[in-house]
Amino acid sequence: MDNQTNHERGTLAAVSDALPKLKGSAQKAAQFILNSPRESINLTITELGRRAGVSEASIVRFAQSLGYSGFHALKIALAEDLVSPMLLVHEDLTTDDTPASAVQKAMTAGMRSLEDTVRILQMPVLEAAIQALCTARQIELFASGNSIPLAMDLNFRLTKIGLHSRFSIDPTMQEMYASLTSAEDVAVGISHTGSSIDTVHALELAKQRNARTVCITNHSDSPLTRYGDFCLFTSTRVSHFREEEMASNLATLALTEALYVGICVQRTDASVQAVSKTMRATKHRKY
Repeated sequence: MDNQTNHERGTLAAVSDALPKLKGSAQKAAQFILNSPRESINLTITELGRRAGVSEASIVRFAQSLGYSGFHALKIALAEDLVSPMLLVHEDLTTDDTPASAVQKAMTAGMRSLEDTVRILQMPVLEAAIQALCTARQIELFASGNSIPLAMDLNFRLTKIGLHSRFSIDPTMQEMYASLTSAEDVAVGISHTGSSIDTVHALELAKQRNARTVCITNHSDSPLTRYGDFCLFTSTRVSHFREEEMASNLATLALTEALYVGICVQRTDASVQAVSKTMRATKHRKY
């Protein structure tokens, strides 16, 4: 059964049709989704596995048996069946919204995500992460998908203040960098869902090499957090199938900014000297 066929027939119908032929963990996963379809689209693979009493691998195999690449693809198809098309554009939009009201809702969601993130922020963890970054021989940044621009921005800022930071958009290069880390280094994984396979794998590799690890995610119960020594969490109320919304990026950007300014304060003299050097070196690029 291919994905196109599922889309035409409806994902819930496909799950229901497959249920009698499933056994064991696959049957448990299918039954949970059928019983709680709307809840399922708002769960990470880790959360669904715990609720259904099955492993993450079992959920992936179940999704693939229906013709999807994985659980995330299944969630997207399920969401398309269950929610208004406008909700796939933005969580709070309706077909009755004017451009002005749509803009207002987007801005409000962004501000709300920042306020919620500040409220749950664990300062001792943030301070420990800042200290680790300040003393790192090398900082490796890992991200994929919509988190790539956030990692690029953090890499730019850390380099500007004189830290040895590195980021590549190529997941193979990220794996290579991770495999070469040591206890003197710090690896930072950025993923809103905490379920990006490439980012999770890279942080796991760095953890195996005894590097200190920082993870930035919206979900405390996600695969990425298993490999984080210091876990920093955003708080956004967007659906997991729309993790690329502005609100999630703003909250993550706020956390990376907190790391940056914390480092600047911790090593003020070195940061000021580095900024002076980098500004002089690049001043010819501005009028």
